[in-house]
Amino acid sequence: MKIILVDDKLVYRNAIKTLLQKLGDVEIIAEASNGVEFLKLLDECDPDLVFIDIEMPEMNGIEATKEALKINPSLVIIGLSMYDNKKYVNDLIEAGARGYLLKLSDNSQIFRQILQNPRAEVFFSKEISPEKNTDENSKKTILIADDFENTRFVIEFTLKQAGYEVLKATDGQDALKYFDGRKIDLLVTDLNMPRKNGLELAETVKSIPAYRSIPILLLTTEINEEKRQKSKQIGITGWIQKPFVIDKFLSFIKRALQ
Repeated sequence: MKIILVDDKLVYRNAIKTLLQKLGDVEIIAEASNGVEFLKLLDECDPDLVFIDIEMPEMNGIEATKEALKINPSLVIIGLSMYDNKKYVNDLIEAGARGYLLKLSDNSQIFRQILQNPRAEVFFSKEISPEKNTDENSKKTILIADDFENTRFVIEFTLKQAGYEVLKATDGQDALKYFDGRKIDLLVTDLNMPRKNGLELAETVKSIPAYRSIPILLLTTEINEEKRQKSKQIGITGWIQKPFVIDKFLSFIKRALQ
């Protein structure tokens, strides 16, 4: 597995390098001391996995994660920090990272799991695993349809942490397999997808008698008045502009389910 280490402290890069090399068959292909250096490396390197510090000069780990995933959307990035900071955790996961580890925690087991399957889950040091709010939302099932893996990942993580059950689809055609009589309380769909886009999916769902009243939220990066008018005719509940802030996104979800 090819890895890039990003941290402004050489001592931490060396410590992580030593641990990773003990745990698995890894190749540290490059190192950087800040986000700017890291982004330049992506022009030359093709890593499978990146471990990145949060607080660094010039460009911090959160901003670097956002930019790196624009360059390589399939990249797996794990954040590292000295601090158990809820805002850091939320901002990093919102940016598309796959985990947040405390530098001074015993992370050897988690590192082993990451090396075995970096995409298996969202990885946290045991001290900072986010608390789940399962009471209020545990009976609600939400279907996500989006062809962009990182968007599906962020939405799935956000909704599961809020206590919702989550189903996932890679496009509109794939989403239709779930409308087979099972309980779905809300559909969150991207507008632009292959095979069947968000408007086409919504129109098809609304034509199924059992799902005619289901609320539907459209995700989009564009503002198109013609498509907005079309969505109103179909009966879409609302639009969410990408990129979104997690707290505001959850507010949209809660209102749509009322």
